[in-house]
This record gives sequence, C-alpha cells and structure tokens, in this order.
Amino acid sequence: GASARSPCPRMLYAVILLWPLTCLVVLAVCLTWLAIVDLHTGDLPDPLQAVLALSGLIAAIVGSPVGISWQDGLIGAAINGGVFWGLRWLVSRLKGREAMGFGDVKLVAAGGLWLGPFALPYIMAAGGLLTLAGAGIVGLATGKPVWRGEMPLGPGLAAGILGTFIAALAGVSWLTLAPLALP
Repeated sequence: GASARSPCPRMLYAVILLWPLTCLVVLAVCLTWLAIVDLHTGDLPDPLQAVLALSGLIAAIVGSPVGISWQDGLIGAAINGGVFWGLRWLVSRLKGREAMGFGDVKLVAAGGLWLGPFALPYIMAAGGLLTLAGAGIVGLATGKPVWRGEMPLGPGLAAGILGTFIAALAGVSWLTLAPLALP
C-alpha cells in the first residue's frame, strides 16, 4: 500500500482540488471561443460544439464539480435542446423567417450536459438579458443596428452557461441545479 509519505495520496489530493478548476477552464475556453466565432461569423461551428458537449459529458461521468450526474446531463441536454428547438420553430413561424440558428439550440443542449435540466431558466434569463444589453451597447457605440437587424444569441447564451456554472461552483445560495423539494 501507499504510505502517507508516498506521492500518490498527495497527487490524488491535487487532482481532486484541481478538477473544478480544470472543468471551469475547459468550459470557459470552449464558450469564449464559440462566442467570438459567433460574433464574427454568425455561426456556432459543429466541431467546437462537439468539443463542448463531449467535455461536459466527460465531466459529468468523471464527477461534475457542480453535482450533475451523467444521467442529469443527458436529460438536461434533451430538455434544453428540445425547449430551444421548440422556441426556434415557434418564433420562426411567427416571424416568417428563421428566428434563431440551430447552433443556438445545440449550444443550450451542450449547456445541459454541463449543468443538467434545471439550469435552463438561468441560462435563458442571463442569455437573453446579456444579448440585449450587448446589442444595445454595440448599437449605441456604432450608431447602427447590430448584425443587419439580427443579433447573435450565442455569446449571451455562452455567458449564461458560464455564469451559471461559476455561480454553482461558488455555492450561490439562490441557485439550485436540482429539483425543488415540495413540502
């Protein structure tokens, strides 16, 4: 067996301490990259989405630092993606043209892998507010509308996913990624 002086217990301790930071860095890099690409091109590329989704699934399988099981991650991806696909379909029908790209649907589904099914309200609220604020700031600064009348939603959604993850890591008291217990 390994003695207390062996490096194995210390290495395990370091890995356990570094795992939340590792997950945060991977998530932040993926989301920042996607947000920048979306701002410049209006596209959320599938290969980057795949890296985000796969890393979220791996984090959930290995042990999510925010307490999401791999089952909750898969349910979160299905629910988040389904809700956003439904919103995309409905708003597109109402507007008579595509209202949201399919990349936004996939981004929120990948966020579900990282955060589970109960994070969707936080992601949607933060994503919507940050997108509107960003579009307003850019519009005021440039004096012209953003994205020829369209505004990329990906950066706001990415910030919402990252912010929710950080809040969950920090143990923010009002944020819960689990179902609410009924009395």
